[in-house]
Amino acid sequence: MLNTLDIYIIRATPLAQLAKKPKYTIFAITIADIKKALALKKHTNPATKVPVCHYNNLEVFSQKEANKLAEHQLYNHKIVLKEGKQLEFRPLYRMS
Repeated sequence: MLNTLDIYIIRATPLAQLAKKPKYTIFAITIADIKKALALKKHTNPATKVPVCHYNNLEVFSQKEANKLAEHQLYNHKIVLKEGKQLEFRPLYRMS
């Protein structure tokens, strides 16, 4: 766990060099990202998004179901990296 969080504005070349070092974790965020995350979410009727063939399962898309925590499982999935390898630095991309 981090005890402190140091935030710096740096140029592209030092950023690329730091991204290759395993002891650094680099995050990027914009003010627009922060505003979007903090904005109140409006309710979306699942029937407008779910294909008609799945209407018999609309209840699983309800707000009540969305607020439920998934049940604990007896197993976890682990991603094991090859020895001596580390994840590559890649730009962030939109998930939706």
